[in-house]
Parts: sequence; structure tokens; C-alpha cells
Amino acid sequence: MTKEMNLTAQEIFEKEFHVDIKGYAPAEVDEFLDLIIEDYQVYDEKMEELGQALSRYEEKIKELQQEIYTLQSENQNLNEKVSADYVNGNTDMIDLLKRIARLEQVVFHTTNSAPVKPEE
Repeated sequence: MTKEMNLTAQEIFEKEFHVDIKGYAPAEVDEFLDLIIEDYQVYDEKMEELGQALSRYEEKIKELQQEIYTLQSENQNLNEKVSADYVNGNTDMIDLLKRIARLEQVVFHTTNSAPVKPEE
């Protein structure tokens, strides 16, 4: 996706031009090349910084994807457990209600399901 660069900052710095009779002023060329070198150095530093940030973000994405997978698995397991408990829970609730009714009979000394009148 990214095109490789033709020159590095060091190559620009080391570049020598041949001067002939109608050539450019060497000081002017050197000054312009110095500006280009500075830009390349800033560009290289920024690319390195962005590359490191990209690596950190890719690692964080992997961590979050793993966490999502774990949470989805836990959610699925809990949903299955809730479904199983709901199906089994109906019989458990009936048993629990029967036990409570028996305990009420023992505690309140009742033999039928009629409400007990409070003593006056």
C-alpha cells in the first residue's frame, strides 16, 4: 500500500552535485536540501511513532477480541444454565411449596388448608 521512498535523509545529506559553468549556486542548493533533510527526519520520526501506535492498537484489539470471545462463551453458558434451571425449576418450586405447606402444618398445628384464626 505504501510506496517505498527513493531517498533517505542521510542520502540527501550526502548528495554531491556537479557544478558547471551554468550551474546552480551551491549554497542555495545546500540550503534547500537542508530543509528537505529536516522534513525527512520529521517524517521518519512520525512514521516510527505511528508504527508503534499501530502495533499497540493491534495488540489491544487482540486482547479485546479475546475478552469478547470469553464473555460470549460465559454468556452462552449462563443462558444454558438459566434455561436448564428454569425447566428444572418448575419441579423444584413445587417441591418447595409442598415443604412449606408441611412446615406450616407442623408449626400452626393445622390438618387442613383452612386459615388458622388467631387466638384472642
